[in-house]
Amino acid sequence: MTEEQRRTKQIIGMLALCICGAVVYELPYLSWSYYDVVLESYQVTDAQMGYLMSAYGIACVACYLPAGWLADRFRAGHLIASALLLTSIIGAIVSMFPPYPVLVVCYIGYGIATTLPLWNAMMKATRELGESSEMGRLYGFLEGGRGFLPVIYGAFIIPIFHMMGEDVNAFRTVIWYFVILGLACAVLAWFGIKKLREDPEEQKDTKEKVSFSDYKIVIKNKQLWLLTLLMFCCFMIYESYSYITPYLTNFFGLSTSLGAIISLIKSYGLAVFGGIAAGFIADKIHSNPKVVSIGFFLMVLGLCIFIISPAEPSWLVIALITILVLSLGLFMVRALYFAIIDEIKIPLKYTGMAVGFASVIGCLPQTFIYSVTGNLLERFPGRTGYLYMFFYMLASAALGGICAYMLYRSIKKDKAEGRA
Repeated sequence: MTEEQRRTKQIIGMLALCICGAVVYELPYLSWSYYDVVLESYQVTDAQMGYLMSAYGIACVACYLPAGWLADRFRAGHLIASALLLTSIIGAIVSMFPPYPVLVVCYIGYGIATTLPLWNAMMKATRELGESSEMGRLYGFLEGGRGFLPVIYGAFIIPIFHMMGEDVNAFRTVIWYFVILGLACAVLAWFGIKKLREDPEEQKDTKEKVSFSDYKIVIKNKQLWLLTLLMFCCFMIYESYSYITPYLTNFFGLSTSLGAIISLIKSYGLAVFGGIAAGFIADKIHSNPKVVSIGFFLMVLGLCIFIISPAEPSWLVIALITILVLSLGLFMVRALYFAIIDEIKIPLKYTGMAVGFASVIGCLPQTFIYSVTGNLLERFPGRTGYLYMFFYMLASAALGGICAYMLYRSIKKDKAEGRA
């Protein structure tokens, strides 16, 4: 294969990963952009919505380890296609706005569908698209692409949602929009995601030799534990991030539609610049953990501003600037934490398992943060509940920055001693 052919296949594969990796999460996370109308449509309280997202998170965490094993045994494109198909089927059921117990089952189903066949496979597929020197930009493009594309398809559905009156029927249209989009992307994933990078060890062995017991090899890597803790801190912030949209609509006078637009920008638009820029910088300075440290610092700065600034319409401009800073830091970190796997010398054939192990602990906030925050907002009405949220996000950002710096120092020491 010539370099030109490799580059073409790499671009096609990355585009497919970005499109599919963005669309598959839209249905489970509709509350991020349409929080108020989701509560109305589902007929649930803040706390119940928190329980739904916690059910989703628990299902995700329960699936990360077996998902790693699956990712190291089967083609990533086929696994991702099955995830999109399952998510769309569940979305069609949710569009009927069933009773709350059925919604709980659906959100557990979302968690299984977006994790067991998808998460680890998507991360491994990204690593298989390039060499070690390209990891920063590849994972950066994955995060950036998954951020840019929702802005495009969101630009089509949000005006329709607004013209339909922003009510329950309008929200049902939004759900079906993403159901159909998910089915189309399932076809794209099946045919468009290919493997370009081979592991010499994997070529020598058969896939049958990659067993579930190989996790014991992966967890001996001490640097992987630091990466795992770093991820935990990032997810503490990321899983709380959706509540910033209702914070703006409740205290800064924004409409639901404008809140959805801002949500798209902060949750997706900033992923484009933050993710891609972080990836290129990391490859340029040959250190992903160093850039991750900077991302955590930006989050600390943004959260401090949120805490000390008044929550009033006259402070809207400051709030929007703060969101930009916080979002930039968040997506710099999210873009690169799995790129670090290449720096800590995890064999390519164990990529799925490394992602699986790190995700079990790193993504643990998915299991409880929505319930915690939902109850905080109900027990402490007004701004007080949000302040408590900002404080634990700030503590997470500070600890994550410390972990990232320790990881940077550890990798640097290994390189100096010739072990990396």
